[in-house]
Amino acid sequence: MAELTTVDRDASIDEVLTHLHRDGGVIVRDLLCDEARLAIIDDLSGAMEVIGPGSKSGLEQWELFHGRETIRFCGLAARSRAFVDHALLEPLFGEVTDHELLGGCASYWLNTGQVMAVGPGEQAQYLHRDENNWPEAVTAEREITLSCMFALSEFTRANGATVVVPGTQTLPPGLVRGYEATEDEVAYAEMPAGAGLIYSGKVIHGAGANTTDDLRYGMHVSFVVGWLRPEEASPLHVDRARAAELPPEARRLLGWSSYLQDGGGRIWLVDFEDAADLFT
Repeated sequence: MAELTTVDRDASIDEVLTHLHRDGGVIVRDLLCDEARLAIIDDLSGAMEVIGPGSKSGLEQWELFHGRETIRFCGLAARSRAFVDHALLEPLFGEVTDHELLGGCASYWLNTGQVMAVGPGEQAQYLHRDENNWPEAVTAEREITLSCMFALSEFTRANGATVVVPGTQTLPPGLVRGYEATEDEVAYAEMPAGAGLIYSGKVIHGAGANTTDDLRYGMHVSFVVGWLRPEEASPLHVDRARAAELPPEARRLLGWSSYLQDGGGRIWLVDFEDAADLFT
């Protein structure tokens, strides 16, 4: 069986990048301290109690991907200030994202922040690539999205730890839905609560099967280059009044600023001015 490397929170950025580039993913211990993790859980507990498992999209393929026993919800920045301070603005994850994405964009923003609580009896998710959200933008030369799966509870192979096929980020680009991998080729992102799996948008992965009687609580946070439309419409969750209470960097990541590129146009404007000026 393949393995993913686990490093400490104080590992150098070069060490983190070495493992990320070799395997497509790397686990970082204590990416969330216990105080931050418990604060996020407390903020999001109300949503967990009222949102049921499964997708209501009516689209068969999406419902299969979503998971019939998996609870998912977004809008975490509107539900939890602790999420903003400790996950959206997590420094090491931000430093890795700067390195991986800024070579192909002037800035990036939040693609999605969502809880993924895999329930008892859930089957393994089909293996896929995150970058396939934007097939027209995919190239072999650059990353367009980067993700972190934060473990809000312990991740084990039995309860549905994320399945990763190390090295597949180097395979030619193309649509991947239902990749066939042998047991020797896959790694299970087993990690303690508070750890985070930082992984490439190109690596093939998916949620594992949960054969236990307990929910596996994960929190997926991903960024996408600023010239692409994100999966989640963050400004529809975080309104202007709420955004005004947040740090400028958080507002930018949530879509409350414009995309300004050298040699190109200015986009996502308000009356032809930077959306960030709404807060000055």
